[in-house]
Amino acid sequence: MIRKKAIEVFILAGGESRRMGTDKGLLNFKGTPMILHIIKLLNKLDLKTSIISSNQEYLKFGKPLYTDIIPKKGPLGGLYTALEYSNASMVLLLACDMPSINEEAIQSLMTLAEAGKITVATDSERITPLFACYPKSLKEKVEKAILADELKMQDFITRQSHVMLDLNALENTEVLQNLNTQEQLKAAENTETDGE
Repeated sequence: MIRKKAIEVFILAGGESRRMGTDKGLLNFKGTPMILHIIKLLNKLDLKTSIISSNQEYLKFGKPLYTDIIPKKGPLGGLYTALEYSNASMVLLLACDMPSINEEAIQSLMTLAEAGKITVATDSERITPLFACYPKSLKEKVEKAILADELKMQDFITRQSHVMLDLNALENTEVLQNLNTQEQLKAAENTETDGE
């Protein structure tokens, strides 16, 4: 288990959002910007949080905002930026388009996290690199992968020492739902409303 003070959260909000057609994190989900659902939860958990995006609009959420050090390298570039700027020994990387992330899932990830290892969530079938803890010690390996243009995060994780948090076993997989299109956003809002 990693202590709360040893973890810093970075929310990746810099994607081009080609499928959504607009900046995903700023889109409303149940009347609130998607990223704000995540920020409110992290505030409640008292976790230090920053945002990685080149969009200055994210400053309105009152969190430090960083631009990718090596641009146009996707989520792996975002991870490198997080590891570079973080003073913590562990970085928790989250996507801005996962507004259903909940306290139980984050606590489970932090409880499982071990020094020197990546801890990544899975739904029993595939891993979710943007709901994972990465040790600061990986920074040079991430940089090496970027310079070699090996940008697939799943491949990077499987090459490193890692542990997996099976959210399927915890019956908590809805937290891993990415909302990439307007249709997915509407469907998720309707489903969550029906279930309330």
